[in-house]
Amino acid sequence: MSETTAAPHENAPACPDPVVIRCGARVIKGHLESPCWNSADDAVRSLPGQIHDVFRIRILESNVIEEIPANDISAVFFVSTFNGEPARNALRFHAEEPILPGVWIQVKFHNGEVIEGIVENSIRFLMDPGFFLRPTDPGGNNKLVYVMKNGLVEHHVLGLTK
Repeated sequence: MSETTAAPHENAPACPDPVVIRCGARVIKGHLESPCWNSADDAVRSLPGQIHDVFRIRILESNVIEEIPANDISAVFFVSTFNGEPARNALRFHAEEPILPGVWIQVKFHNGEVIEGIVENSIRFLMDPGFFLRPTDPGGNNKLVYVMKNGLVEHHVLGLTK
């Protein structure tokens, strides 16, 4: 990992989406320094072909830019707020079918965290080192998660959505 102090990218929006990166036992809060991934919507629109080997994040507390190799990351969480709700029990049952088309999966990270969401039903989900997961918990803090497969202990397909 390397650190630099720099001004925000000249094409970056004034306030990129807050992100939380899980890197082993470390949790890093900040904003991505990437013109393609400044928001959850930008990240999804940039695919295919824009997966990073290194993620540049402007650390929230210090305003320092740190470069983190993708292989060291379990997940990049695009969140509504940095506060989150650590005591929240994520919704594990859905009375209604999720509205997004795709494959409904449950993933479990090495740290024991479990998340459910929808992934695109495509070959990229199988072949790429990571994938985007749209969490299905309507009250959760996570808007979008880029999951690195090497950060997972297991995953299960729960169903298909139309």
